[in-house]
Amino acid sequence: MTQEEISFLKNMLLNRRIDLMERVRKIAAAWQELEERSIEIEEEAQKASISRPYVKLDHSGKVEIEQIDLALTKMTLGDYGVCEACGDDIDPRRLQAVPWARLCIDCAREFENKKIALPSIHEAVGEAEIPPEFLGLSGEQVVQSVYERLQGEHDIDVDEVVISFGGGVLYLDGTVPGDSERDALVRFLGEKLGFTITDRLRVEESALGVAEHGESSENDGLAGRLFEGADDSEGDFYEAGQYSEPRNPFGALNGANFQFSEIP
Repeated sequence: MTQEEISFLKNMLLNRRIDLMERVRKIAAAWQELEERSIEIEEEAQKASISRPYVKLDHSGKVEIEQIDLALTKMTLGDYGVCEACGDDIDPRRLQAVPWARLCIDCAREFENKKIALPSIHEAVGEAEIPPEFLGLSGEQVVQSVYERLQGEHDIDVDEVVISFGGGVLYLDGTVPGDSERDALVRFLGEKLGFTITDRLRVEESALGVAEHGESSENDGLAGRLFEGADDSEGDFYEAGQYSEPRNPFGALNGANFQFSEIP
């Protein structure tokens, strides 16, 4: 897979992640509103029927965010697009439809038919190895130390970069001025410091479009927030053409129409 193709799929993943984070935020706000109204709801059965979609959407959204982060980590490690079962490359057409896919279509169907579950996201990632010089430090100390090391790197701009740490992995969020700055940052943290990286960075040129895409109406009511996306919660969430994307380096899908189960 070319770098252009990976960049295109990464943009799809980041766009989807922004949508999911916004949806989870809305669910959290609606949960709070529901709690404030709970005193008005007399019957527990009624309250349960109202709250069930919240639980369903909140869980599915968080699981998909974890799947996206796993795909982004694999991109950094160079393992993206490889089937976790057979080791073959996943068809690019499948990755366009499900960019966080972990199995090729044949293995996905076999797993579904045999009711085989993939390892959890946490099992798939494992506990990343922490570089020796950072062993024994708390997460906050690791992040502080990384920022201090970056201060001496004049070709790396981290003014708009937020670094977090968990499970031995450094997570990079925010924006950078360009691809060269992003590559320099990832190389420094990964190759020089020795961290496993999950790169969720965006290049500054596209930040405005992302901000506009992420905007939502402040007038969303409780019912709208409650059932938003409920029809999609049982299957794949990404819909082709939903986002304003750069040129598709894969070309047309030649009319192919794939139907996937929840097995990624």
